[in-house]
Amino acid sequence: MAENKGILVFGEIAEGKLPSITTELLGCGRKLADELNEDLSCLLASDAVGDLSKEAIAFGADKVYVVEDAALKQYETDCYMQVADQVIGQVSPRIILLGNTPIGADLAPHLAFRLQVGLSTDCLELSIDPGTKQLMQTSSVYGGNAQAIFTTEALPQIATTRVKAMSPIERDESRKGEVVPTKVAIDM
Repeated sequence: MAENKGILVFGEIAEGKLPSITTELLGCGRKLADELNEDLSCLLASDAVGDLSKEAIAFGADKVYVVEDAALKQYETDCYMQVADQVIGQVSPRIILLGNTPIGADLAPHLAFRLQVGLSTDCLELSIDPGTKQLMQTSSVYGGNAQAIFTTEALPQIATTRVKAMSPIERDESRKGEVVPTKVAIDM
């Protein structure tokens, strides 16, 4: 695998739109990517992505990987896992962000196991350690009575974030980015 670089957001699509968790992840990812001076990418997978790739760019993505396949109409762990695994293999990100939604909470541990890396779930805050350039992941522990900061050295680092814990950036239609139509072999 190539050197791990950049941040990849697994963008969800709901009812033909980017739900708030996707724009929140893009806002957080943009902040982290700027701190690292690296690119922010977004993976959008569905049976029909349409103009949502331009929407992801307006919310901060530098590059949007678009995977369209009839098998992706409904969320199925195996199909989406194959898409994520193949795109991650091509992109080789330093950090992968998913929402702590039913989809993200299902997909993230599968990805972590496949990639043999750690996973922090339900993060309340994400930041970059200026010295090590590692992702610092803040989660609640002890039933929400305390917070702990986690980090892992293995790359890519994977985290899911709590809905409404992050803020989207201001939508900017003038932002420029690259849309990358991506073919993925989905074995059903």
